Amino acid sequence: MDKVKNPATLDKCGHTFCKDCIEQAFSHRKACPTCGAVYGVLTGNQPWGTMSWQFDRYMHLPGYERYGTITIYYYFPDGTQGREHPSPGQRYYGTSRTGYLPDCPEGREVLQLLKRAFDARLIFTIGTSVTTGIRNAVTWNDIHHKTSIYGGSTGCVLDQ
Repeated sequence: MDKVKNPATLDKCGHTFCKDCIEQAFSHRKACPTCGAVYGVLTGNQPWGTMSWQFDRYMHLPGYERYGTITIYYYFPDGTQGREHPSPGQRYYGTSRTGYLPDCPEGREVLQLLKRAFDARLIFTIGTSVTTGIRNAVTWNDIHHKTSIYGGSTGCVLDQ
């Protein structure tokens, strides 16, 4: 390994890099390349869309039969990719998605975190759909959601 030239130590995590190298890394993503500690506000490239939700006290998710359900609706119309997207100027295909959370204290907390992630443009991105193979489509961006009211965790104990 080469010796670090003009070292810069990150204050949160303590990792040290060449000053020029870490500045270049931070120009792409404001996070430590070694441990992922975020510096500043993390913002994604999610296209314009909407997020809404509703509460249904009569629908229950497996493992959360004592609670109702929070249904989250995402909608993205077709559009044109901006500078921050993989193919600026090209059209992309929109989508709509539905997610589910139990309507319990933890579910409501996750809903608020998902709202923050949506506002930071982190939940979706433009890429190739894993399920359809369509390119230039709005796709999930690795913040996993429960997308079916069936299956998943069972027998969980919450606030009993």
